[in-house]
Formats: sequence, structure tokens, C-alpha cells
Amino acid sequence: MIPVDEALLDDADGLGRADTGQSLLTLAGAGAQVRRASWAVAESGLRAGGGDRPRTIAVAVPPNCGPAVAALIALTGSTAAVPVVAVTGGILPGWLGPLDLLVLGGPTGGERDLLALAEQAYRRGCGIAAVAPEGSAVDAAAEQSRGLRLRVFAPAVGGPDKVAARDAFWPLLSGLLAICQSFGVGTYGPGEAFDALADRLDAVGLRCRPTAGTYENPAKALALDLAGTIPVVWGTGPVAGVAAGRVAASLTSVAGLPALSGTLPEAAAGSGNLFDGSLGRASGDSDDFFRDRIEEPEPLRLRPVLLVDADTAPVRRQVEAVRRITGELGLPFNEITAEGPNALAQFGEFVALGDFAATYLALTTGHDTGSEGCFDVFAPGDGDGTR
Repeated sequence: MIPVDEALLDDADGLGRADTGQSLLTLAGAGAQVRRASWAVAESGLRAGGGDRPRTIAVAVPPNCGPAVAALIALTGSTAAVPVVAVTGGILPGWLGPLDLLVLGGPTGGERDLLALAEQAYRRGCGIAAVAPEGSAVDAAAEQSRGLRLRVFAPAVGGPDKVAARDAFWPLLSGLLAICQSFGVGTYGPGEAFDALADRLDAVGLRCRPTAGTYENPAKALALDLAGTIPVVWGTGPVAGVAAGRVAASLTSVAGLPALSGTLPEAAAGSGNLFDGSLGRASGDSDDFFRDRIEEPEPLRLRPVLLVDADTAPVRRQVEAVRRITGELGLPFNEITAEGPNALAQFGEFVALGDFAATYLALTTGHDTGSEGCFDVFAPGDGDGTR
């Protein structure tokens, strides 16, 4: 188990020096990223319901940009008049044609798989929309097909830096939501919804700032709770479930902590014997009650983290079930609720808190925030892992 430097958490200057990738600064600017994206949408002339509704909206983004498409699908909802589907792997589904819209989004606009999809869509007469930097190859492909072009990325994010995808999540999701809304799909777009999201991101950034003490900073406290555990992050609904996946992925990719995620109640039903084994009980072996345990390392345990996004009867039953089961097992767990006027703002709070916690945990365990890790050969522009 990697030791945690708890003293570093209350050393704002030390955190700044350790944060070589300037992750904390980027996270603090998440609200500004959403506002910048909102301005870009206004400049583009996009408006809600202004376009002819396609049969299907297919969306493709690089795999290292986070669950932007999953969040888009969850936020547009199952009642949307047009289905929103994800496209992966650089191969366009055979059923996609002239009646459909392909939306391509990426922080560099030169991602190989996206360009392959754009070429296939052009040959089939499929509509194309791009969320990419101005002058990029993806932007040019949308221009060639007379499609929508949305430039939501700041110049620094659109550069060749291999960690640019890390900073692209909020601009990318904002652009995807705006394009969907322009075709009458989804209710979240520039205006009140984006303003509420930006406000929540700002609020989390203020509460989780490096200068805030550990026990008044929810992200630092969560990082300490999760250190030396295997987090099991569950969401109580579709949107919270996507947030849970993002939080778990951040803990793994940023802090090197293996984490599981899922959406209740399916995740709990599918956990099987996960909590029945040695990882699922707070107490260790009880065969020798009087043996000396001072020199023994702390055993590795599961740490449930529950993201609660609604106050409904089904959700209350889920929360009570988790409380009861963790109580019986003697396992501590974290129950996190989010404020905000809508699901998008709540999603933003969950994700921002998780991102800050993962970064603090990474810094206090010696991980380099300026690197993507040993698999950074899969750069944003390389769909097949080659340079």
C-alpha cells in the first residue's frame, strides 16, 4: 500500500509544486470552460430547434476524453424524439445514411478515427457536425459537407499536448449538448442550463481549492477516505451512474487506484459475492483475538461511495439498503448528494468533486499529474496506438 502524505494536503504551496500537470488549476477553471463554450455556441448562430430533425444522431469522440457520449445520452433522456447513439472504432454502422447526423468531437480535431468516420459519412451522404478547433482536419471535414462547425476549445486545449484530452471534457460535453438541442433533442444548452452548470463547477472549485483545510475541503476528505481502499462507486440513476463511472475512471487514471463503478439497482444485483469475501468485511481474521496487530499492515477493503441525485422513493430504498448492508459488514461508506436546479448541474458537481479528490490522492501518493501513465502511447491523434 502506497503511503499517503497527509501533511501535503494542508500545504497549498507544496501541492502547487507537486502538481506538475497543473491539474488543480485546470479543475478550478471548469466553470470558465463551460462559459467559453456557451459563448462559442452563441457566435456560431446555433439555436434550439433550429435544424431539421435527423432520424438518428450518432456521436463519436476519442476514448480518452471521458464519458462525454454516455453523459450526453443519459442527459438527453430516454424520452428524446431522436435516438442518440455512440460510435466507436472508426467504422460507421451500416445503417447510417443520408437521414442521419454524425457528430464528431475532439480536442485536436486530427484524431485518426474521427477522420475515418468523416470520410465514410461523406461518401454516404450523411450529415456531419464537428466540435473541434478552428482549422483542424475534423473542422474542415464538416465544412466540406456543409455541416455544423462548433469551436468550443481554447487554443491551449486544441494543441498537440498529449494530455489535452484531459482538459477537454466540459467543452466537449457542452458542444455536444448544444448541437443536440439545436435539433430539438435534449433540454440542456446555452442559457440557464449552462449557467447553472458553470455556477456549480465554480462552487465546487471554491470549496475544493488547495488553500482550504483538509476537514473543510470535501475533496481532500474524500481522498483520505479512499486511500488504501478499493472504491466501489455507485450512482442512484442513469446520470449519477455515468458520474460514478467518471469518478472511478479518474481515481484509476489519475491516482492509480483500482475502482469499480455502476448504476443501482443493477450494480448491486450484479456484485455477486464481491462483498462476501475478505475485501468486503471491515474486520480481519478473528481466530486469534489477542494476537498483536500493531505491526500488521491495514488490510485492503472495499469502500462504497454512493452518488445520490434524487429524493424519490426508489432512491431512498436503495440508499437504505446500502446503509443496512454496509452496517452489517462493518464497512464505512461515503454518501454524496449534489445540489443544483437540474440533472446537468448535479452531474457537474459529482464529476468535479471526484476529479479534485483523484488529483489530491494522486499528489499525496507521488503520482505525476503531468503524465497519462505507461499507456500514453495511445495519444489523442493515434487511433491504433502508433506514433
